[in-house]
Amino acid sequence: MSEHIERVSIVIRTKNRAQLLRRALDDILAQTFHEWHLTVVNDGGESAPVDKLVAERKSTFAGRVDVIHVEGGTGSMEAAANLGAQRARGDFVIIHDDDDTWASDFLAVMVDALDADQDAIAATARTEIVFERIDGGRVVEMGRSPFVPPGEMVTIYDLLQTNRVVPISLLVRRAVYDEIGWYDPILRAVGDWEFNLRLVRHGRVIFVGDEPLAFWHQRPHATGPASNSVFGESLEHLQFDRMVRDRELRDYIDRNGIGGLLYLSKYIEETARYYSLQQTIRRAAARVVDKVRIRRRS
Repeated sequence: MSEHIERVSIVIRTKNRAQLLRRALDDILAQTFHEWHLTVVNDGGESAPVDKLVAERKSTFAGRVDVIHVEGGTGSMEAAANLGAQRARGDFVIIHDDDDTWASDFLAVMVDALDADQDAIAATARTEIVFERIDGGRVVEMGRSPFVPPGEMVTIYDLLQTNRVVPISLLVRRAVYDEIGWYDPILRAVGDWEFNLRLVRHGRVIFVGDEPLAFWHQRPHATGPASNSVFGESLEHLQFDRMVRDRELRDYIDRNGIGGLLYLSKYIEETARYYSLQQTIRRAAARVVDKVRIRRRS
């Protein structure tokens, strides 16, 4: 083992996506910040392609990489993340999935931000969605779109609706995992969102960057191993989203009773019905007025 400094512990989850893994490995090696260690978790995929890609970069990694081959797979992306994150010896931990990328100064900027703000428990970077498709041996970019938290800040209010922080953008202090727990291995989807809900309840997550530093790559039309879970496993996302909400709702009811929620659910339903009726009446009235105007003109 080399005597390198490990300030950032990086975890890659991968399974039978050698083309994308190659890009991810080179992306990490291109960082201007060098005090990191990488753990690649091959979650049930073929081992030979992973070993080959790592071996080809052995001299550049200079002892800063370990590979875990999980025969048969862990059963969930979150269990795979835990395998790598629990080995972390650095000050910070980040999940770098095999299909995402960073700006070359991502780690340098993010570590500086958390070093400068010791009260913050994590930092998330300005993120850009990169839409792409795989065309034979090439990955072809199709377009880009910004993906940032509303108001460029991380709040419980926004996270209650949907996930606003993706793993490629989130650098977390290692000690925080000991305080709030690891990723929930039961969740085969939305596990990063559930972790983020616990994270923001525990402390302040700062937003970093005037320009995008993290790139969330999506392939909306891909199938099989090349697909994104948000598209390829959309039904599981829906199911596990409801599971998390139901679990938290049950805990809330156990502590606070069901009365307030019964009132709110009916109030919201009746309010939505009222405004829907008002809009229907306005549209009908507008059509009548339009017809009268047309008749007068003719």
